[in-house]
Amino acid sequence: MGGCTFEASGGLPQGSLLELMIKPASDEDVITIETATVCSVRQEAMGLRFIDLQPDDKHRLSQVVLNLFVGQSIRPNYQY
Repeated sequence: MGGCTFEASGGLPQGSLLELMIKPASDEDVITIETATVCSVRQEAMGLRFIDLQPDDKHRLSQVVLNLFVGQSIRPNYQY
């Protein structure tokens, strides 16, 4: 997991550095990306590249993303 894109109403300039903290669920510890850089800016979104992500946080973030994909794939596809 080397980066992400997220929706943002106000963007930072491309090349900006930031710290990103993700709280996956109320009972889980925060996942910290110590350094990320803004690599793309669009009207309603920003793309980030992770520069400094500790191995334990990288593993936990990968698990969160995997669980989201698995959760979506097992939901029934209702058509009305």
